[in-house]
Amino acid sequence: MDEIFNKLLKVNLTPNTYYVLHCIREKVVPNNFVNKELECKRLQKDQWLTENLQLTSKSIIFMDEINSFFKKSKKKTSKDLMGSDFLVKIQEYVDIFPNRKLGSGKYAKVNVKNLEPAFRWFFENYDYDWETIIKATEKYVDEYSVRNYEYMRTSQYFIRRQNIDKTWESDLSTYCEIINSNPDGEGDVYFKERIV
Repeated sequence: MDEIFNKLLKVNLTPNTYYVLHCIREKVVPNNFVNKELECKRLQKDQWLTENLQLTSKSIIFMDEINSFFKKSKKKTSKDLMGSDFLVKIQEYVDIFPNRKLGSGKYAKVNVKNLEPAFRWFFENYDYDWETIIKATEKYVDEYSVRNYEYMRTSQYFIRRQNIDKTWESDLSTYCEIINSNPDGEGDVYFKERIV
């Protein structure tokens, strides 16, 4: 609110004069507690209103600026961010991970509903499609399968993990970038057999 009052003061408007401007814009009769005749004369003198009590471009621009403080940004739904079939895509993502416990003692697969907030964060911060995400995940799991999944992240921590300083990091974004920069997978050679 302080910012709004400071803007009003900067252009020499009082809350009452702004209220009168608002009433004129919305075609509403101002309440009796405001001396509308006096306020209109002041607004005309300062070129906020024309002689026939119409808003000037100066007043319209200023009022739009003030009104922008009150507009709520519409929060995007999961469907808006990730597509209408996002639950199917998340399940496809989970199915890439092995059905086993990792060295950390946690299961590699995490419930689809628990992954939804992590993917919401991912889609808000990165611009990768589901095809790239699936390829990146397959590459990640394939690399760790050679090492018997040692030190592999869970399906949730692969999407995002919070650091000590409360920032987030994403191994998935790194692998997505690898997929985008090397779409044919040339130079990727992994041994599939363990040699004893």
